[in-house]
Amino acid sequence: MSEINIAPGKLNVGAVISQAFATSQSKFLFFVFTGLTFSLAILAGTNGGILLALAVGAVAQIVTVRAATGPLGVDAGAEFVPAVQAALPKFLPVFLTSLLVQILISLGMFFLIVPGVFLAVMLMVSTIACILEDRSPVEALKRSRELTRGNRWQLLGLVLILFIPAMGVVLLFAIPTAIVSIVPGIGALVGRVVASAALGLLGVFVAIILTHTFLELRRLHEASAPAPLI
Repeated sequence: MSEINIAPGKLNVGAVISQAFATSQSKFLFFVFTGLTFSLAILAGTNGGILLALAVGAVAQIVTVRAATGPLGVDAGAEFVPAVQAALPKFLPVFLTSLLVQILISLGMFFLIVPGVFLAVMLMVSTIACILEDRSPVEALKRSRELTRGNRWQLLGLVLILFIPAMGVVLLFAIPTAIVSIVPGIGALVGRVVASAALGLLGVFVAIILTHTFLELRRLHEASAPAPLI
């Protein structure tokens, strides 16, 4: 008996984005609250607290992924605090995975932009693999490399598609944030909080998209697994 390999199917980026919108609408208030948590990570990052930003972002991503794949409400419960408590056991591996990805992408960007972009695409579902499949950081990176193989051009297109609304959010809040920032006293802080909240909500949506991307890549990979030839 021998085996044949079926080439993995191509990722349908439009379908993934549609699924992400449907998931966002089904648990809208929960994801909004989670987005505000993401905004804390963004605020920490703008003040130089990169590790704190990754830590808060890791918790928010765990909560988002669990909610995006859970039934009706959240698999840890319908409220945000229980969901965060349920996310804590996964915190360390997800945090370390995020840190490894950040280091590798930064090194790639340092030497040349193209390797950095290539690594970003190849490793883009690493943390999702860590959360949903209980993989160690190194195993999660390998899993992402494995699942993205054969669909990296599609994933690069997805990254570019996500880049457009990200820039739109930045531009949308740039002018009012700049105006508020000139107000004496807390103007600058209010401006940063508003901008961070907007980016936090976008961050949650991106996490939902990555979750559906991972699930679809896994389905395509399993469909292309070696099959017996009689």
